[in-house]
Amino acid sequence: MKFRVATTSGGEVIFEGHSKTDLPIYYGATQETGLWRICIPKFEDFLVSELANLSFGSSIEEFVFGLEIAELEEWGRWFKDTRDFMSFRPKTKQLISVGQIEWKDVKDLSIEEQLIKLNTALIVAVERIENAKRKPKDFDCQSFAATIKSILPRCTSEMVAV
Repeated sequence: MKFRVATTSGGEVIFEGHSKTDLPIYYGATQETGLWRICIPKFEDFLVSELANLSFGSSIEEFVFGLEIAELEEWGRWFKDTRDFMSFRPKTKQLISVGQIEWKDVKDLSIEEQLIKLNTALIVAVERIENAKRKPKDFDCQSFAATIKSILPRCTSEMVAV
């Protein structure tokens, strides 16, 4: 099975290893603190390699994890409308499901704690498939969820550090 992470983030999210010089400056506001310490491409690479030779049915060839990280409530409808989003695309054999992370809850956590939050968001996105109104007929949702849950503990913070 193919695996991909599609990340959407609010402008307030600061990714470690990225330049801070282009960040907006809000006069009168306190200096923003905190960093997202996980390299999303390394996290994706780990899961790609773990899932590469596995199949959970013929109706899905790629799972896309829609990771959204932001100050979710402050953005209003922008992130509220996608909170429970899941889409099955039969023509491309693709399944997309969103998992969200509240920036205020993770910005000052260690990389290990952020990895736990990221894993939880992915598990929520995967488990949502089982309750979908329109889900793939030939796809073992439960086996896929169990496999993801068994793989994630093997992903260590050293593997995904920036």
